[in-house]
Amino acid sequence: MVAQKTQSEFIIGTWRFEKECDFRTEKEKSEFIDVAIDPIETENGTGYADRTFKENGEFEFYYNSNHIDIGAYRIKNDKLIIERRLSKEKAESRKEAVEWHLKRNLMKKKNDGFYYFKPLELDLKSVSENRIELGTEKYYTIWKRIK
Repeated sequence: MVAQKTQSEFIIGTWRFEKECDFRTEKEKSEFIDVAIDPIETENGTGYADRTFKENGEFEFYYNSNHIDIGAYRIKNDKLIIERRLSKEKAESRKEAVEWHLKRNLMKKKNDGFYYFKPLELDLKSVSENRIELGTEKYYTIWKRIK
């Protein structure tokens, strides 16, 4: 008998954004404010970083050669919990920004000596060998495996 793969095993690999599904009504949409930010240019052309989840609980979100987010992830109670980590070089060069985030409880320093941003929790709707759905019943994104 072959053991069934767990969510943690299926998520390991590299994923690319495929599409978003939004079933909220116009009334519900109006409750959400679109924040005008400068989008990060992505080499893959989707506007979303390619997401690589590694066996050791680390992740890398690759936007382009100048912008890569790294950190730790875990799956708990059907939620994907992502903690972005600031590199030691960036923490040293941006001490004022780090202090600002620490004072507002948006970041903390962990025992490993790194600074981590507040965890992001995403509902893990479904995970299979070639597809992940993250979100809620009314809004979610679909990702396809590329590696």
